Amino acid sequence: MRKKEHIYVHALLAEVKRQLIEDEAMSVERLSEYDALGTGPSSIHKPKQNHHEAILVLCSAIEPCLTETRTDSHEQSVNR
Repeated sequence: MRKKEHIYVHALLAEVKRQLIEDEAMSVERLSEYDALGTGPSSIHKPKQNHHEAILVLCSAIEPCLTETRTDSHEQSVNR
């Protein structure tokens, strides 16, 4: 991927992260490693590698929350 594409994916994941926090499906504490990187989607001056690393860290923080959310919603629909 090109740097521009990394930034785009990073921005999409940041939006997913924001939505999960807003929906209380993910705690802010889970993002300590991501925050420590100091690279956000708007950090366009940072190298592509920094965005790549941020994407990987965000994915590892988001994935368990999506799995939990999916499992919870599946259990709710089954119990209805």
